[in-house]
Amino acid sequence: MKFNRAVFFYNAYKAPSRTLAEELLALTRQKGTQAEVLTDLTLLPSLPGVDLVVCLGGDSSTLQAARAAAPLGLPVFSVNCGTLGFLSGCEAADCRQALTDVLDGKGLINERFMLHAAVKDPYGHTQGEGLAFNDCVIRSAQARAFSLETDFNGRELQNYFGDGIIVSTPTGSTAYSLAAGGPIIAPELDVFLLTPICPHSLGQRPLILPADGAITFSPSFKYPKDHAAVSLDGQVNFPLEAGSKVVISRSPVRARLITLKGRDFFTILSQKLKWGNRGC
Repeated sequence: MKFNRAVFFYNAYKAPSRTLAEELLALTRQKGTQAEVLTDLTLLPSLPGVDLVVCLGGDSSTLQAARAAAPLGLPVFSVNCGTLGFLSGCEAADCRQALTDVLDGKGLINERFMLHAAVKDPYGHTQGEGLAFNDCVIRSAQARAFSLETDFNGRELQNYFGDGIIVSTPTGSTAYSLAAGGPIIAPELDVFLLTPICPHSLGQRPLILPADGAITFSPSFKYPKDHAAVSLDGQVNFPLEAGSKVVISRSPVRARLITLKGRDFFTILSQKLKWGNRGC
């Protein structure tokens, strides 16, 4: 795949990422591809001819880049300059050769499905909506448990009672959901993963549902002033009052991550999270 115009996105508050971006920018131009730095992803739709987003940072930066690039159909190549880098296509130490390989057409496009979440008021009006690459989290804004009535494609599911719930994509199964006791799901599967947060019942356990419909959550609280919060990838947040609903479905757009041969999901799982390692 030949790329004509690339943008480099990085965390402007981290000097090493900025220095590395400038170096990779020069390398990209030497390879005959137009390149420029972008520190504000809201400007991405206004840049004509862009066909590659290179992200320098940790998983947080990759999540931002993926949400911005997915509606435009743009692939993202992520260089890990953070701590974990589970979503990255390469490590910072190997990024020069890795980017050269990508520009030479050796990259592999790995598509991941995303969530669409909408917060609706008691009258059905949308108060806020957005995409999530990893997960949509609904949790109490107070240090008190609350109830979530749950509906899947018109069928009533269990009533969750606790600190909240995590609805994740298979990609997000290795993030917050995993820390809350959820299973690991291979990223190519099209399923929703529901993981309760500190449930007040031994009978509430993670649930996997087919991603071919919508899940609706309706909160109720013990005290009138209580409320909850809806968080998309831990970065986009909306308040959730009593009587409101959250509707989560599979987004029609998909994230497109560029990886290289030898950096598959199970290899990263073993390297980053020590999956399958004895004594870890």
